[in-house]
Amino acid sequence: MAQLIMRKYLYILVLIAMVFLGGCWYSFTDKPYPQIESIGVIPLENQTPEYDVASIATDYLTQKLSSGSAYNLSSPDGADGVVSGKIISYTRKVNTYDESENPVDYIIKVKASLTFIQRIDNKKLWETTFESYATFPADGDELGAKNDAIKMLTERIYDKLKGG
Repeated sequence: MAQLIMRKYLYILVLIAMVFLGGCWYSFTDKPYPQIESIGVIPLENQTPEYDVASIATDYLTQKLSSGSAYNLSSPDGADGVVSGKIISYTRKVNTYDESENPVDYIIKVKASLTFIQRIDNKKLWETTFESYATFPADGDELGAKNDAIKMLTERIYDKLKGG
C-alpha cells in the first residue's frame, strides 16, 4: 500500500516538473543577423572548365532566396548583406567499377568559396567553402546529376545564410 502511495506522489511530481519545464520554450529565428533584411547576390565567378556551372549556381541561389526566405532578395547595391564568391572546382570521376573494371557510376563534385558581407560597413559576416556532389549511372543522365550537385551546393549556402 505504501508503494502505491509513493508511486502516485512520484507521478504527481513528474507531472508538476513537466508542467514547469514545458513553460520553458526556446525561440529560434530564421535570421541569425537581425540587422540584415535583404540580401543581394553578386554573380558567382567560374574558375572551372565547366562553362555554365557558376551561372546555374547563381540562378539557383537567387531562386532559393526569393522563395520562402527569411530575407528579401535585392540588388547587391541596395541590399543589407551581399553574397559573393566563386566556383573553384568541378570534377567528374568514376565512382565505382564492376568486377571487370568497367565504370558502374560516376560522381560529380562541385566546390565553391563564398563570402557574406554586411554592406553598410563592409563587415565580413562569414567566409567559407562549400562542397556538394551527385552520382549518376555510367549510362545515365550526367546533366541531371550536374544540376543536382549544384542544387545541393546552393542548399548548403542557403542553410549557412539562415544559420549563421
